[in-house]
Amino acid sequence: MRIILEIARTFFISLEFPLVIAGVAIQCALGKRIDHLLSGVNISDDLFKWAIAIPSALLCWSLVSGRKLLFPEKDKSSILQKWQDYWRLKVCFHAALAWNLIFMLISIYAWMGDWKHPSSFHVVSLVISIAGSAICTFSIYNAQTRVEEEVSQYAGKS
Repeated sequence: MRIILEIARTFFISLEFPLVIAGVAIQCALGKRIDHLLSGVNISDDLFKWAIAIPSALLCWSLVSGRKLLFPEKDKSSILQKWQDYWRLKVCFHAALAWNLIFMLISIYAWMGDWKHPSSFHVVSLVISIAGSAICTFSIYNAQTRVEEEVSQYAGKS
């Protein structure tokens, strides 16, 4: 039960959840205004192709970095895995991966839109997916850096 509550807390009490809510609110409140602004905009195919790929690339980076986060190279004696709250670190990492996957799926949905005549829904989806993926990736990077610092300090004392 404790693990399930921690998973729910980690998933819903995060920067990513309000970002998704903000995206929905922006679409509901400003959708028509955004559509009006987009009516005269031509979006380059190359820019669009690269923008759609950003969440996927960030998810791939997160997957690779997850190994370094959970199993740091400097941790030769498995200090981190023996830590009593290691399971929480894993839960946070898996929540970040889940959000990253959600943002990648949102970008795929945005990719399926008609970009010759872009709609506010697809543009907001794309912006939210890129911002959300960036937040997830930065969180994993920050956690990885902090874990490496702590492991280095602890390994230096032993």
